[in-house]
Amino acid sequence: MTLENKIALSIDVEDWYHTPLVTGSPFAKYKNTQQFFEKWKGDYDMITTSTLRLLDLLDKQGITATFFILGDVVKRYKEIVEKLKNSSHEIACHGQDHQIALDPNSKKPLISVKDWMVEVKNSKALLEDTFQRPVIGYRAPGAYFGKWMVQGLETLGFSYDSSIAYNSFYNKTDCKLASVPTFPYRLNRDDLSSDNPNSNLVELPWSYLKLFNIRFPVGGAFFYRLLGNRYFKFALNSCLRKGDTMFYLHPYDLTAEKIPIGNLRSRPFFWINQGKTTEMRFEKLLISFKDSFTTCEEVYNRSVK
Repeated sequence: MTLENKIALSIDVEDWYHTPLVTGSPFAKYKNTQQFFEKWKGDYDMITTSTLRLLDLLDKQGITATFFILGDVVKRYKEIVEKLKNSSHEIACHGQDHQIALDPNSKKPLISVKDWMVEVKNSKALLEDTFQRPVIGYRAPGAYFGKWMVQGLETLGFSYDSSIAYNSFYNKTDCKLASVPTFPYRLNRDDLSSDNPNSNLVELPWSYLKLFNIRFPVGGAFFYRLLGNRYFKFALNSCLRKGDTMFYLHPYDLTAEKIPIGNLRSRPFFWINQGKTTEMRFEKLLISFKDSFTTCEEVYNRSVK
């Protein structure tokens, strides 16, 4: 392991109802969060407690991270917002309501470029106004990222994206991915690769582990809850030997609240090891990589030097 290399630690701040089966996708139960709140009558906040706990774990180890925040979260989760305002963590953009912008099957846009630009611009402005600090990073909701977004993000003043998950099991982009490393690179806006970069946008790709010519996901979140620390320590160390890399988590990964499963019954396995099990694992992971974890902004800055 190269001790000088870093892991961009990022937290996607979204709640259970932002998952694609509930809102924000062609196969969701509700068209969007507005329709969800028009019809949902029960409790909805399943992340305030776990987000505050997560912040305590980071403070305990003296680690700063990047929080990719939805505009919807800023409007509804005041306690989380106030806690982050008084922190040194980086704030980055995750869109407004977690509406995915690409059809999962056809990979065609689900929203016009103009409407997408307006949404991301407004989300960025809301974050900068709320937290009084620059927002230079973006992560696409659901990690559905189209090559047409690259120029838009540059126009809107973003310096980096962290959406591209390159592995042998799924592809959430509109390109046949190739030449995607585990470390930051400047994007080719035509195929999202690291070859012949023709944009100024830097990609912080999701980590992967290549074994027997198979690329296994190492991004975090569900796969972290599924596979645990032994696999992720091995995989992250492997990535660190090549350069800086990335790891992410959601507050609901750590929540002990009872998620209203509803139409999520078609994906019950999604919630494996949710709660205290993952919290204890994550605390151990923080200790193991205490000197490596940092913000996406720092990893970006290192990449352009």
